[in-house]
Order: sequence, then structure tokens, then C-alpha cells
Amino acid sequence: MKKLIVTIFFILSILTAGPAAAVTIKNTCDFPVAGSLRYQETKVIFAQFRLIPGQKIHLGKGLSDNKLILRTIPDAGIEKATPITTTTLDSSDCYIELKQTDNGIETSID
Repeated sequence: MKKLIVTIFFILSILTAGPAAAVTIKNTCDFPVAGSLRYQETKVIFAQFRLIPGQKIHLGKGLSDNKLILRTIPDAGIEKATPITTTTLDSSDCYIELKQTDNGIETSID
């Protein structure tokens, strides 16, 4: 009987699983970048990160399709003040590349 319950639970979990949305962020800058992801409606932060050059992370696995706000700032090695970059994401399933420009950080979203 226990094996039957475990088997039914296992089959139901496979059948009800859907695709998991996730935000993937890659730092292609020459310096570390710090940032946060927050929900657009409530402004509540659900993830903070610090990426070294070349590092890639996956955040928010299993998120439903929410609009998000990505805020980034250079973390070290900048002599002058750099503004915080704010980007609105229409989908929680996207790939973001952080690129270095003369004006700070530029985000490229796929």
C-alpha cells in the first residue's frame, strides 16, 4: 500500500510539472557587478547578486510569468560615480548580458 501511494505521488508530480521560468544573467564587463531582482508590482526584492567578470547565474527558478525590475551597479574599480542601471523585464524567463560602456552598464536581453 505504501509503495502504491509513493508511486501515485511520483507519477502525479511528473504529470503536473510545467516548464520552470528562470532569469539567467551573465557579466561580460571587466569588473564585478552587483545587483538585485525585484517584482515590478510590489517592489519586493527576491534576489541579490554579485557577479565577477565572466560569471553566469540562474535566478528565480520556478517563477510564474511576472514583470521584474533588474537594478545593477559596478561593484569595484570605478573612480567616478556611476549611476544605477534599472531595466524592466516583461518576462521572468530571459537571458541577460551585462556589457561595459562609457556610460556604465548596458543590459542586453534575449
